[in-house]
Amino acid sequence: MREQFPLPISAMFRSGISGYVKNVVPLTAAAAITIAVFGLFRFWAQVAINNGQTFQSIVFDLVGLVLAGTIALPWYGYALDAARGKPIDIAGPWRSGRQFAAQFVCAIFFWAAFLLGLRYLAGIPSILATLFYGFYGYVVADRAAQGGLRALGTSVRLGTKRRVALFAIVALFGAFNLLAAIPLGYAVSALTVVLSLALLTATASITLVGGACLYDVLTDRLGER
Repeated sequence: MREQFPLPISAMFRSGISGYVKNVVPLTAAAAITIAVFGLFRFWAQVAINNGQTFQSIVFDLVGLVLAGTIALPWYGYALDAARGKPIDIAGPWRSGRQFAAQFVCAIFFWAAFLLGLRYLAGIPSILATLFYGFYGYVVADRAAQGGLRALGTSVRLGTKRRVALFAIVALFGAFNLLAAIPLGYAVSALTVVLSLALLTATASITLVGGACLYDVLTDRLGER
């Protein structure tokens, strides 16, 4: 008999929204910092591609993704606290340089695989990277593994025998985050860009808190094996 997926998607959405509403300031601030770091390098990457510098554009994108993925560590930590109904410890994630080092290692492997995967085999490697390594930020923030490589390994184990369901979750939450682009559908201006970024901080934070709920459930199941 096939095992039922341990957490309904509807429950993830409800928990994500509830956790975000109750902790809107720290989650939004962490999201804004992360998005701003990536946005800066994405701008430089676009300038490079406009100048015909394809390789430089790829480098800027990769550096931006890795740095944003590293600086996102507090965001993951806040999402875990929000999902668990705990008061968010604002300074907590900033106290350990080892955690940032582990997050940096994970971000290099994950985003290199993701970015290169977009260029080959119709993006399938990017999907696989997400399904196998997508929990790494939670693992590091939760101090559930020592070092970046072990965090990646733990992420792989969390999704064992649940890849199809995880793919559906990634697709649905990905579509949910596309709602942030609605203002750009009316016009591309400074106002609509700001509105879209503001919406993205909300949808992405809801997604991260919902993912934290799933991480906790899968971690409990992993401990039962």
